[in-house]
Amino acid sequence: MDEAIYRQDPALGSSDHKLLAQAPEAYWHGSHLNPARVSDKDTPARALGRGVHKAALEGSEAFKRSFVRRPDDLERLTEKVRAILAPRGETVLSGEHYDRAALAAGMIRAHPDLANSLTSGYPEVSVFWTVEIDGKPVRCKARFDYFKPRAIVDIKSIAIKRPLPFKVLCLRAIRSFRYGVQAETYLEARKLIPDMIRAGAVFGTDEPEPRWLDMVLAARDFAFVWVFWASDGPPLVWSGSVSPTNPLLDDARSFVEQARRNFVNFRDRFGTGAAWIEYEPLAEITPEDMEAAHSRHF
Repeated sequence: MDEAIYRQDPALGSSDHKLLAQAPEAYWHGSHLNPARVSDKDTPARALGRGVHKAALEGSEAFKRSFVRRPDDLERLTEKVRAILAPRGETVLSGEHYDRAALAAGMIRAHPDLANSLTSGYPEVSVFWTVEIDGKPVRCKARFDYFKPRAIVDIKSIAIKRPLPFKVLCLRAIRSFRYGVQAETYLEARKLIPDMIRAGAVFGTDEPEPRWLDMVLAARDFAFVWVFWASDGPPLVWSGSVSPTNPLLDDARSFVEQARRNFVNFRDRFGTGAAWIEYEPLAEITPEDMEAAHSRHF
């Protein structure tokens, strides 16, 4: 499935879950429910991330077909020049970003523990499913960077902003950005895939081989695997995994449940045609309010 089609689908992704659990009004503001929402614009950083994904997940040739290196002596990238450099609609990356994408992907593929993590599977696999909250349907979605019978591989970038070991920076990012919510929802989707396979609900231009689907059905153990790459500084790579029973996901599971309850409650209260805005009553600020606002749950 094309990424644009996936993003246009209103089902709840992991980022939606994070917003809904903490600020439903922020979710509504950026969602398809808001007729005045601002379109998500592309940025050089996002283009770099896509480049790393393409090169790491599909190989250097696929990367070169989809991305073009901007000449170092080119002062201004006009639409006319872009059409010449990228006649098939390729993404034009600056020389720095093009080289970084190729280098980061090479480092990921060279990592001894990741040698087999990006083979014998399929990239960019989208999954859609429906859960019920108080008897009401909530559609959810996930897009695996790379799907193997026993692993969901997710590639993330991280900027080196502090002189700390790269592993520490990655672990801090997992907590700070609540990446556990993504791991929890993706593992939830993975648990449902065998039933989807049995029901014949597998679609795509690149149909998986029956033997590979049998391997997915046979897999009893699987994990969510993060692969972090440094977007600046030394081309560092670090990877870590969590399985469905990992206690680190307990908090994320509660977060996901709260997000879905909030979605149903706000949808019931405000509907789909009005802003999800509620006013807090005027009240004296207490020490407990300040403590709660600075707790790890926000």
